[in-house]
Amino acid sequence: MKDGTELIAEHYQKTFELTLKLWDARNMTFLLLLFVVGLGTLITFKVDQAEPLLVDLIAGLLNIEDAGRIGELRTSFPYGLIQSILLMIVLYLTVQLYHRTINITRNYSYLAHLEEEIREGIGIQQHQLSFTREGSFYWQNSSEFSKLVGVTYILMLGLLLIAFFGMRILVDLLAADIFVIIVDVLLAVPTLIFFGKYAYSSSSIIRNLLSKNK
Repeated sequence: MKDGTELIAEHYQKTFELTLKLWDARNMTFLLLLFVVGLGTLITFKVDQAEPLLVDLIAGLLNIEDAGRIGELRTSFPYGLIQSILLMIVLYLTVQLYHRTINITRNYSYLAHLEEEIREGIGIQQHQLSFTREGSFYWQNSSEFSKLVGVTYILMLGLLLIAFFGMRILVDLLAADIFVIIVDVLLAVPTLIFFGKYAYSSSSIIRNLLSKNK
């Protein structure tokens, strides 16, 4: 029968491996979200070749190779509907990004507490570094400049979201399509809320700035 400390150490390792998988999934979600928002922004701003590129991507996914059929799709494709669908995809990915981020943050906090229990169980002295990787050692040796990396990613995504939603709603207002305006706003508001939650939970710089303003 394994003793308590050994069981905690094994649980610690499994939790760490799970957290790494969550980290990889979060990074993939971020990249996919960046791609979808970027594509939606290009279409909304009517950048040359953006709409044909979208048709080509869809044709490739559906294995449509006939040039005439692709030409018909380019002239009759419901780009407005696609933009609304992109809004839904952006909302879904933003929720997933936030959810995975808070799970990662929670797991690292949990790992830090497990390290304390392991150190206590093994009898490691306070000045020794063993089992402090995700706790005190990380926080004492983390670079202030590295924190700006997360802020940079947040700004990149935030600016794209603002451009995408802002231009999309402006186009709807000019078209005087009330129903589409309502749908877009209903999708944009929760997306921006979850993005704000993601930004707050993933950046200590943003948390510190907001706490100082309270």
